[in-house]
Amino acid sequence: MSSQKPLQPQMASQGWKPFLAAKTRMLAAYDLAKDLENNKLVKVRHGLVAEAEFRKWLSEFLPKRYAVTSGYIISPGISSKEHMVHYDVIIYDQLESPVLWVEDNPDSSGQGKSLAIPVEYVHAVFEVKSAFNRHSAKEAVDQLSKLKPLLARVDPPTSRAKMYLPANFFCATVFFELRKEHDKDFAAMDELVNATMIRRFYGGIILRAETLDRYNCGKISFRNENVDSKPNNNSSLSFWTTSKCLKYKDDQYFSLLLTFWEQHFSEFAFDILALLKNTYQPNVLSSLYCTGSTSLENGSIVETRYSDPEGYKRYQEETAAILKAQGFVGLEPSDI
Repeated sequence: MSSQKPLQPQMASQGWKPFLAAKTRMLAAYDLAKDLENNKLVKVRHGLVAEAEFRKWLSEFLPKRYAVTSGYIISPGISSKEHMVHYDVIIYDQLESPVLWVEDNPDSSGQGKSLAIPVEYVHAVFEVKSAFNRHSAKEAVDQLSKLKPLLARVDPPTSRAKMYLPANFFCATVFFELRKEHDKDFAAMDELVNATMIRRFYGGIILRAETLDRYNCGKISFRNENVDSKPNNNSSLSFWTTSKCLKYKDDQYFSLLLTFWEQHFSEFAFDILALLKNTYQPNVLSSLYCTGSTSLENGSIVETRYSDPEGYKRYQEETAAILKAQGFVGLEPSDI
């Protein structure tokens, strides 16, 4: 009989830092494009590079059943007289889906070509933006809102003419950076929360914050609440922030939570897989692969590095006051 103990889940698990190398490569290509644009009056190339780099990473990460492209979602329920909407990133089932046509661009790679994909084979759409601020958040919501006609219903299983996106379709946002100049642009969250009214909106990711360590990543999470809570916008977006609430129906409100942590990139990546497989559960880790952070690797579950020490101090004091009001006596802010 073997005396070797059975394996136990480890936090941090193997490979969490190498996994973040993909994020580093995306941001390096994006930064190079920004540097090359410094002397130009019109600066759009770095945004196109952001889209291309995200598509490249996603296509390398996902199982081969799924393909990634920019392009169009084609439904027989939409008239040819209507303007076709172009989306930054589309995930579709390449084992089953035909490609209706290809828009070639001689200046882009094969991955940069725009494909026209039938609606029933599309699993996800991502809207990619350079910087997170109120203007880019509104633009992202406006673009994703164009999906609503395709999300209004779900086709019956026996329908021969598929006109709507599948029931497990989802959409999300990707922002490459939170710049220091936008660190207190709390209106960005209040703009983005409007996307919660789009069926199967996941939330999104901010690949880095200018004020934080390079490993940190911002995760934008969807929240379903039964009270109309006030937004938390006392410190900075790179600390932790909640949006205003939107009333969905009686006693049901939607809001967004933004937090930064080193582990959020791997969480985001494996959430995508879970959403595609229809196994995603909010607030539950979708996978233990590549989970980790500097604090976890050092044996602590508490993250002690914050971009706004004064904001963190206020958070401790407010939390201690709430606990004291609820009868938890003897707690000082430093104990929390």
